[in-house]
Amino acid sequence: MLKFLSVLFTSLIFTSIAQQNLKENFIPLKSTGQLPDIFTQNIRNVITSDISDLYKQKESDKLIKQSYLTEANYEIEKIVKSGNTLINDEITIYLNKIADELLKNNPTLRQQLHIYTLKSHVVNAYSYDKGYVFIDIGLIAQAETEAQLAFIISHEISHFTKKHHINGYVKNDKIDNKTYNGKSVEEKLIEKCQYSKEYESEADIEGFKLFEQSNYNLKQAQKAFDVLQYSHLPFELVEFKKSFFETEKFIIPQNYFLKEVSSIRNNSNEDDTKLTHPNTTKRKQVISELIANRSNEGRVNAIVDQQQFEYIRDLSRFELCRLYLKNRDYPNSLYAAYILSIKYPNNQYLAETISKCLYSLSLYANSQLHYNHDSYLENGIPSYSDVESYPQQIYHLINKMPSNEFTIMSLNYVYRTHKKFPENKFINAYSDSLLKMIGTVNWNIYDFVRLQKKEIQDSTSKKEISQTNDETKSKTDLIENIQKENNFKNYDTAYYKEVFLDLFLTDKEFASKFPLDGATSSSSGFSNYNNTNSTYSKKTKKSEYINSDTKIEKVLLLEPFYVKIDTRVKDKIQYVEADKKQENLIKTVHDCAARQNFQLITLDPGLLSTNDVDKMNDYSVINDWFDEKFDSNENDRNKILNTDEIDSIIEKYGTQYVLKTGIISYKVGEFKNKTYFYCFIYDLKTQKTVYKKYEAFSEIDSQTLLNAKVYQTFYELIHSK
Repeated sequence: MLKFLSVLFTSLIFTSIAQQNLKENFIPLKSTGQLPDIFTQNIRNVITSDISDLYKQKESDKLIKQSYLTEANYEIEKIVKSGNTLINDEITIYLNKIADELLKNNPTLRQQLHIYTLKSHVVNAYSYDKGYVFIDIGLIAQAETEAQLAFIISHEISHFTKKHHINGYVKNDKIDNKTYNGKSVEEKLIEKCQYSKEYESEADIEGFKLFEQSNYNLKQAQKAFDVLQYSHLPFELVEFKKSFFETEKFIIPQNYFLKEVSSIRNNSNEDDTKLTHPNTTKRKQVISELIANRSNEGRVNAIVDQQQFEYIRDLSRFELCRLYLKNRDYPNSLYAAYILSIKYPNNQYLAETISKCLYSLSLYANSQLHYNHDSYLENGIPSYSDVESYPQQIYHLINKMPSNEFTIMSLNYVYRTHKKFPENKFINAYSDSLLKMIGTVNWNIYDFVRLQKKEIQDSTSKKEISQTNDETKSKTDLIENIQKENNFKNYDTAYYKEVFLDLFLTDKEFASKFPLDGATSSSSGFSNYNNTNSTYSKKTKKSEYINSDTKIEKVLLLEPFYVKIDTRVKDKIQYVEADKKQENLIKTVHDCAARQNFQLITLDPGLLSTNDVDKMNDYSVINDWFDEKFDSNENDRNKILNTDEIDSIIEKYGTQYVLKTGIISYKVGEFKNKTYFYCFIYDLKTQKTVYKKYEAFSEIDSQTLLNAKVYQTFYELIHSK
């Protein structure tokens, strides 16, 4: 009874969370309240209990299912402790209200389900046989109605009730581990996909049966497949107008924009032989036949609340802008923020996001930002020809506008945005960076100061202006010259020459920051500028204190990593053994640090208590920081833009240094072992690696080896010059 009252009280608190004022700003999504049991329980005890229950039942294929229970439990734990799972936030509360509506007549089933929101740009939802359902932010951002979300949740609930996840695991295991009459790898893949499609079709039908027990509009179940079909497109298709970046004296040439954008490709009837889901046409047809035999009269698109749905969807779309930044997918982030800015023109977060995107794309245009095979966009910014519909305009602009002109356009937008939000230190920083970018190439104030070509009747004035131009020695003299010129018509046809004219005349801050002299001079003009790629050594040492002037005395220890692999056995990843070893690694790291008076603060989601939700949020911020940093192997060259919260975390924990360490242990034969030990320390403030150590050993991961390497690490940090 006490537990019920506690849950009820918690529910009442979080259903009354104040909504964000999206007209003015947006705060990235956070978890609140108490952490669920999955965060605090010992996963090995959970697995032991699940396996014990398995063997008490009359189940077939128990050995395979035992492996499944081990893998699935660790997979669920990894998801919920990744920092990407939201708890008791506005979106998750709303999704659970939908589930309450769907299962209001089945409280037993409702109690078995745990529905969470995942901070992921992917348009997807999935479930596990233990009752965990995860809905991606990307999917919520794309939904057109609450009823569509309700049908998708119904579909995932049906996967749970039909035990599709464990049954699919058993089926795939049997396909992999039997000769199957000599079938090829491709034939096995096709067979796996066939079973998967059967499960998906069953979940569609059973999910619809659950869905129709509510008062939701049945036709929205069919529409949900259209949302999934076109999920590769932005959440709305809005014409991108070049006027968004234009000002009175800066009109972008029309040739940088396409006259017509490409049509949207329809692959709803694609060949699904090697796909895990039936194609959209087949799925819609099945639901259409079910709807035809039922009355839809009086049914609605929203039961929980239409306005709340729209607000929740907008929250997801705002968060999506940040998730794109984390992936360094700046065109998609820019387009998403552009769409939202139509509805929320004064939102500071959107203005900052667009500023971040323009700054990053300017770096990319000037070969100062790189992608490689480790990146989410492994081939860099896609060509506009690979993009469909209205977003194609942004990609065309990026592809076609010369790098120098793109930087001018970016500075024009970002600086004026800085003036609109002068207290935003981040927008100010991007503005200053773009000004410096202009100063480090062949641009300077002279490129925006031109004597007018019109004949001046007053010979004295003409002579005065000419002399001023010839004799100018300072930036203030040049600005004075602009003021004299401004009374005469400018015949210079370059569209960007007067872009900053009003700022030179009226804005002392801009005039003072704008570079007087560029690093190089060139008569070839803006459009011909080309910055060559810099080269740098890729040679590394086993142990290296990269900045000898940096004395590190205190670090924030993120969850140590431990993986144990035995290639000789069927279940190669040794989950339980690695979990035990990881716990021991954490203890060893703390013991070795304490013996040398080295300060450690641990931020490990595996060691949190029920009330440590703030630590989980901090872990999430730092994890996202690292996700963006590691989106290329040129780690120290990337700017981290997805979060503004790093400074507050540095202040909170009293250190700007984060330690990541781990062990990878391989057993490849009876007497063949490989152990890899690594340790890296990163500076959150400078965004650089300050210490790195990685070594390989042809021996087992013994406690003696572990003690020696960890102790040596802290010794080097304390004593290395």
